[in-house]
Amino acid sequence: MKEILRVICDGGLLSKGDITNMVGIQESALESIFSLLSSKGYLKKIDSTKEMPRDCIGCTISKECMRKSSTGRVYTITDKGKNYLEKD
Repeated sequence: MKEILRVICDGGLLSKGDITNMVGIQESALESIFSLLSSKGYLKKIDSTKEMPRDCIGCTISKECMRKSSTGRVYTITDKGKNYLEKD
């Protein structure tokens, strides 16, 4: 769980496929971990139709990407999640 949170924190904008390849798990397992991390307050689900992630600002394809992800999910790490990672 911590490894996935670290990948999200350090990796910038990543797809679920990118994350699963980096940590060697299946996408269905990643969904469960995202739910757990969200319930603990370490990840925040962003409504990409209302709010653009900070990392997306200035990206040349952000508008198109946000349109495509409006039916999907975009997550960002919270301050609580960052603090959790710093406890190592």
